[in-house]
Amino acid sequence: MFGLRQKLMLGFGGLLLILLTVSVLGIAVSRQHRNELDKFLYENWRSVEYGQKMVDALARLQDTSLDLAAQQTPASVAAAKAVALPAIQEFDENVNAEDNNITLPHEDEIAAKLTLVWFGTDLKTGQKVPGDCYRDAYMQLLDPGLSPDARARAYATVRRLAPDVKTQSQAVIDLNLANMTPVEGRIKSMADDTSRLMIVLSLFGAGLAVLFTMMMARSILEPVKAITRSAQEIEQGNLDLVVHVKSRDELRKLAEAFNSMAAKLREYRRTNRAKLERTQQSTQNAINSLPDAVAILTPDGNVEMANFAAQKLFALHADAHVTQQRAPWLVELFNKTTADLRPVQPRDYASAVQVLDENGGERFFLPHSVPVLDEEGALLGVTVVLADVTNLRRLDEMKSGMLSVVSHELKTPLTSIRMGVHLLLEERLGSLTGAQNDILSAVREDSDRLNRIVENLLDMGRIESGREMMELRPESGDKIVTEATEPLMTAFHDKGVSLTTEIPDDLPPVMVDNTRIGHVFSNLLGNALKYTPPGGQVRISAAPESGGFVRFTVADTGPGIPNPFLSKIFERFFRVPGQPGQTGAGMGLAIAREIVEAHGGRVNVESKEGEGSKFSFTLHVAPPVSTSGGLGGSNGETSAREVMST
Repeated sequence: MFGLRQKLMLGFGGLLLILLTVSVLGIAVSRQHRNELDKFLYENWRSVEYGQKMVDALARLQDTSLDLAAQQTPASVAAAKAVALPAIQEFDENVNAEDNNITLPHEDEIAAKLTLVWFGTDLKTGQKVPGDCYRDAYMQLLDPGLSPDARARAYATVRRLAPDVKTQSQAVIDLNLANMTPVEGRIKSMADDTSRLMIVLSLFGAGLAVLFTMMMARSILEPVKAITRSAQEIEQGNLDLVVHVKSRDELRKLAEAFNSMAAKLREYRRTNRAKLERTQQSTQNAINSLPDAVAILTPDGNVEMANFAAQKLFALHADAHVTQQRAPWLVELFNKTTADLRPVQPRDYASAVQVLDENGGERFFLPHSVPVLDEEGALLGVTVVLADVTNLRRLDEMKSGMLSVVSHELKTPLTSIRMGVHLLLEERLGSLTGAQNDILSAVREDSDRLNRIVENLLDMGRIESGREMMELRPESGDKIVTEATEPLMTAFHDKGVSLTTEIPDDLPPVMVDNTRIGHVFSNLLGNALKYTPPGGQVRISAAPESGGFVRFTVADTGPGIPNPFLSKIFERFFRVPGQPGQTGAGMGLAIAREIVEAHGGRVNVESKEGEGSKFSFTLHVAPPVSTSGGLGGSNGETSAREVMST
């Protein structure tokens, strides 16, 4: 029984044999054509070439003979000889060459006549024949001492024999050219025969190839089709099929290996399904034991798994889509995670989600998400965790309330202390010694710093409680920056730090509360001045931003902020460790952030240690003025934004 290899060798061996036969015949025909072409090129064409050269040489001799007909001076004869002798030599060479290249019938007769009329010699015997010949007569014309009568006789002989010489030379050309036509016809006839033979062989080879293909189709293609159909069934999940192949070649071995693979896949499916079910059950039990709400989402946004807390409090049931939950925060969280492929962490308690439990009590959850990636970085899913921060939020509210109460309680006695110190320093109650004046000055500075801390705490408390109202009005960016920088120009000048502003003339106006936004600029510029060494530079710039915002930036050339502390720089009571001149309570940037966010903007910081810091924040562009003369939608009245409670 033939194997697959033998079948292929048998099928393609016949085609190879036909190819070799056709190639051998083509080579034989080509060699025959080449021999004919050799005969044509190296025999007939050479005789044509000899005859043409003789005709050309004769024409030159005839032109020169006219000048030699009359009596000439030795100088003129010498000039004519210089032209005639090369032509005579060329004619001699070509006559001799033609005598040695006689290949056609009657060509020897033409060559004998040509030799006789030119040399005066019998071609067969090589003996001189009595009578006139063209060459001897022409050589007499070249003799400068020839008498006039002899010159006239020689010229007459040249004129008489020239047509005969030309006729015989042309006869050589005509005879060989006439022989080219039959040769060309024979070559064309052979080419036609070869073409017909090649067509017959090609048709025979094609028929044989079709026959071999039909013979091997059932023995090769049918088993391959059966295995292909089985592979398609397996692709659709049918692992219970068995491939039957009747042949005993390599395809049978392939079918047996295919059946063995399907059996192993069935076993793997059974074991992997059991393992997957155990993993899913273990994972479900693990996340059910957590007090936080946990859900696992597919890359398409479907809920694949959720614990009891997520199902009960947020209705995150399996196979539900995030868009069906009526929770915009969940859709935004999922979209941001899948777009950035990075964990999304909550910023503070302002991001907490409020829900009601079964008893109607308020509970707060901070959502954060983590993308699940494979080894190549492709997204496999998203894990959403909602941490229960209800108790922490209550503790934060209690802390804020306590700070507010303490701040209010400290306000009155602190005011009295500051007033008393002020009266003492003015010496209204008596003169002071130098030591007393120094002590009271230190007390005044500490009391002023304590008063600023108390004011910051009160401001923070009012903003957090929602009692602080923002009086928003349209203002130009140039005016805002000017009002913020003028009070600090002297301080910058005294320290030797340059302060520059870059505000475009076409910057659109923004909606701001002048007092509150001035506090933001004051804090950012104060920090820049504090940490920028003498000779440094602080730059304020502004530029429009997409989404209807204007971004203001305060950049300095100070020491910069270490990267580990950038994420905490806006937290309350936080101060970067190791910074010189720290005297505040770490409330300024936190209040600045709250004020900017109350305006609907965002605060950002960029810094590299040793290269300075860049603080920026955004403000809404003021709406266009309506035809009634006021701002669109406000009828010219002052708009107000209430700070939302965190």
